[in-house]
Amino acid sequence: MCLDFVNTIDWRGRAEPREFLNSYQDLISWARHVGILSKQNAELMTRKAEKRSSDAIAAVEKAKGIREALYRIFIAKTKGVSAKKADLVLFNKVLSRTMAQSRIVEAGDVYVWSTGGREDALDGIINPIVRSAADLLLSSDLKRVKSCADAECGWLFFDSSRNRSRRWCDMSDCGNRAKASRFYLRKKKDARA
Repeated sequence: MCLDFVNTIDWRGRAEPREFLNSYQDLISWARHVGILSKQNAELMTRKAEKRSSDAIAAVEKAKGIREALYRIFIAKTKGVSAKKADLVLFNKVLSRTMAQSRIVEAGDVYVWSTGGREDALDGIINPIVRSAADLLLSSDLKRVKSCADAECGWLFFDSSRNRSRRWCDMSDCGNRAKASRFYLRKKKDARA
């Protein structure tokens, strides 16, 4: 989930990346898409955001700040370097708040984390994302987080391939574009020869 959230910016390597979180409604739509919010809770949060527009704007800005800190933390790891201390400080501050608001609840015959936080907090939507990031950062699976080989893309992905050789966020998108580019260059070279 945290990697999906980090990827709410498209084409990070371009001069003008595409931002997907332009409003609180965009944040709600994304949360619905990944299963953080039910339809009923999304409608409730939408009504709250309409009544408290300045809080909604602040929640989106906070979400974007956390997203960018997470991106820099994960991208540092993919490059084999240490994350910036300021990014870890920000993340740990938000994580501390998230954990203080977290509870273990029964879900059928198992127990799960409930990280929703205060019901009136518009920024509570980010708590499950923060928890997801913390779990991944502490996991041995962290080494499976990779950055798309397309320098313009910038998306992060979890490499679940058996031999951990995946290079593209999506073979049907960035991978195919790279293949087509190599084919074009090869044909151009052959034509010159």
